[in-house]
Amino acid sequence: MTEEADVCLIVEGGYPYVVGGVASWADALIRASPQLTFSVIAITISSQPRRRSYELPGNAIGVSDVVIDACPSGRLPLHGEKDQVRQILRLLEATLTDGGASAFATLIHKLRETGFGQAALLDSKTAWRAMEAAYARLLPDSPLLDFFWSWRFLARSVLALTSGPLPKARIFHAVATGYSGLLGSYAKLVAQRPLLITEHGIYTNERRIELAVADWLFDSDPTGFDVAALPSALRTIWLDAFRSFSRIGYELADTITTQYRANQSFQRADGAPGGKLRIIPNGIDVAKLSAKPRALGPRRPTVVMIGRIVPIKDIRTFIMAVALLKDSVPDVLAVLIGPEDEDPEYAASCRQLVGQLGAESAIAFLGRVPDVMTYLTAADVLALSSISEAQPMAILEAAAIGLAIVSTDVGSCREIIEGFDGDPVVGRGGIVVEPCNPKAMAEALAAILLDEAMRNDMSEVMRRRVGSYYHKDRVTGLYEALYAEHMTAASPTRAGPA
Repeated sequence: MTEEADVCLIVEGGYPYVVGGVASWADALIRASPQLTFSVIAITISSQPRRRSYELPGNAIGVSDVVIDACPSGRLPLHGEKDQVRQILRLLEATLTDGGASAFATLIHKLRETGFGQAALLDSKTAWRAMEAAYARLLPDSPLLDFFWSWRFLARSVLALTSGPLPKARIFHAVATGYSGLLGSYAKLVAQRPLLITEHGIYTNERRIELAVADWLFDSDPTGFDVAALPSALRTIWLDAFRSFSRIGYELADTITTQYRANQSFQRADGAPGGKLRIIPNGIDVAKLSAKPRALGPRRPTVVMIGRIVPIKDIRTFIMAVALLKDSVPDVLAVLIGPEDEDPEYAASCRQLVGQLGAESAIAFLGRVPDVMTYLTAADVLALSSISEAQPMAILEAAAIGLAIVSTDVGSCREIIEGFDGDPVVGRGGIVVEPCNPKAMAEALAAILLDEAMRNDMSEVMRRRVGSYYHKDRVTGLYEALYAEHMTAASPTRAGPA
């Protein structure tokens, strides 16, 4: 890819290979500004199929893949270069344990200067000794084998992110901290162009939740099964790495955006300078969605949920809520729309739970569907039971159609449903409940389904709120202004690494 793009988007595990969520946001962002050109860096792992789920718009000039579990071998160290290998590995350890942007910048310089890669830094005898020393400092009371595999994966991911050629771009825009933010930080140092970071959810919080339930991390600590205990030492190794990646990104970014106010407190706690923080919400095509005709004719009281069938969406709580809801609304229909292939074991447990609760007649799993709007326009309420979210597009789109919302109190869901300081629209567009509480969710759904006047009032509030604050034209203007602001300050690109 030789053409210079206006903006290079850096996306982890999503666009253009995965449908929904941040991938949909990235596709919409590119399409909303046809006068700008975009390139994409897609961060993946070797086991992820790289078959495009999106047809690239005309202003997307190319996609580069970075595979984090594969990195260049590099050259072997000469006899007198062992000290350099040790020095680089200490810088790599600092990058994985919150060494900050200065240590990361020195690491990048040393890697480019020496040409070392996996052969010298992971596979050599000197690298093994350095790994043992890191183990003694970081995880001395746990099995070496546990540390070895985590160290190897994390170290190799840093090398993979910091060894590839960069597409030419006037601005680099990382869609998250974590691996995306670290690659963006590398681009900022090497290409000397502005770096923007946009966080939908707070990366460190989301990884903390995932690591808490990860079955590939074995709790060998004596307190591994004590609910009151501190996180296992091995989990802490991973959490420290993700915190460090975030801190490096925050230090090197020129501007850091998120979609709602509550996120900024988490960003500050993770080290983001307050002067860099801005809010840009998600945007939707309000005119197009609000014009969708509602389905006519008799039907059952219908609740729809849109999302992947994975633990972080807490589908099991929703299923239990619907089973309870049947006592108040016997003919209720709950429609679950979303793929089940990301965590087949969890999806199977959800289907099994439906049978155990005798709720087969009330709950339908539809998987992926060709047109979600068909189901939204035939529903009364949108439900969301997640234990972690940012600013769900499903809620905004359902609100524009005119659905009342029942959601857990996560991310910006309360802001969307109940409003915020300075919101010109007064009123509630639904009911917010605490996470992991089937009874509270069932009661909220029953209250809305059984009260048509309440449901209509909430519908109107939702339509007005998304129309005033979450309109895509307003949001597109905010991003275009941000890009223009930083393009004027962009300096000439330096050559990327070989």
